[in-house]
Amino acid sequence: MKEPKEVDGIFQADNPMPPWWKLVWLISIIVSIGYVVYFHWYSEWPQEVAFEKEVAEHEAQFPAKQPIVANTEDGSNPYRDDAVAIKEGEGTYKQICSACHGPTAEGAVGPSLVDKDWIHGNTDKEVFHNIMKGIGPERQKLNRGGMPAWEGLGAEKVYAVMAWLATKNSTLVKAK
Repeated sequence: MKEPKEVDGIFQADNPMPPWWKLVWLISIIVSIGYVVYFHWYSEWPQEVAFEKEVAEHEAQFPAKQPIVANTEDGSNPYRDDAVAIKEGEGTYKQICSACHGPTAEGAVGPSLVDKDWIHGNTDKEVFHNIMKGIGPERQKLNRGGMPAWEGLGAEKVYAVMAWLATKNSTLVKAK
């Protein structure tokens, strides 16, 4: 065994690692190499299969929603006379739309939705498109600000808001 050397008053001993520690380290390296070789080339569970299995489990647990709203040929609102949808639409309007169009839809930052003037069309199809896709700078008229797209709400909620709005404004028509 070597004598400890002194550096700045600190004694350093050059002691070797115990043999059992070296053996554990060597075995862990060998096992990890064996595991990698087995998992990537010989196992029945490659990454692609594992991914497909997880996707199948997710789809089984969270099935894709089928749209409940059937689009009509003329683009009219299928919820127009549905009392439940009108009530839900009022709640959605007050929660989301009233920030710009005012609590009674008479306009604030956004235009009034209860007067007879419609800037971007007054049919269900046009209003639905305007709500879902928004009003970008290229479509602005009368120096009015734009509107964000509300596709994230989904067609059902948008149609419900439009059904409520139709009860407030008779100039919102089904189709031309």
